[in-house]
Amino acid sequence: MKRDDVQKQIPGITKEQLDWLMGENGRDITAEKEKAQALQADLDNANQQLKTAQEGLKAFEGVNVGELQGQIASLRAEMAEQADSFAFDSALDGAIRDAKGRDVKAIRGMLDLDALKASRDRTADIKTALEALSKEKAWAFGEDSAAYPAVRDGGSPAGTPSGSPAEQFAAWFAQAT
Repeated sequence: MKRDDVQKQIPGITKEQLDWLMGENGRDITAEKEKAQALQADLDNANQQLKTAQEGLKAFEGVNVGELQGQIASLRAEMAEQADSFAFDSALDGAIRDAKGRDVKAIRGMLDLDALKASRDRTADIKTALEALSKEKAWAFGEDSAAYPAVRDGGSPAGTPSGSPAEQFAAWFAQAT
């Protein structure tokens, strides 16, 4: 709106009235421009986000979702099987140690692992299998102590040698004869 146009439309308008009218009009125009700029910025931002999303989706073109879901299910089953196997191995090794097995690997080789894995009550079946094996092959179970050998060498597992080496040798020689 121009001053000349307002003066032509409203003859006899005073300068104060015209200044007020032009000021109000200017404030209205400025407010509307600011709203339009804000809306334009929102539109530009939305367009940029849309463009980014479209570019991101291009990476998934040609991907078979059903195939991916099948792979995920397969991996989950494999992980569950591994977890079950780990739990079985831990339980079996612990039971062998509790039964005082001398060699865990050797004892595992003597057991029917497939039957024990397939068992519904693994704990009881492992215990039963180990008890049967300990009766059959008692040598594989028991305390594995590195006992002092029963050899006449003049030494004592609890004793501390005293005297000179010559005196120790003489004492040993006296015991040996």
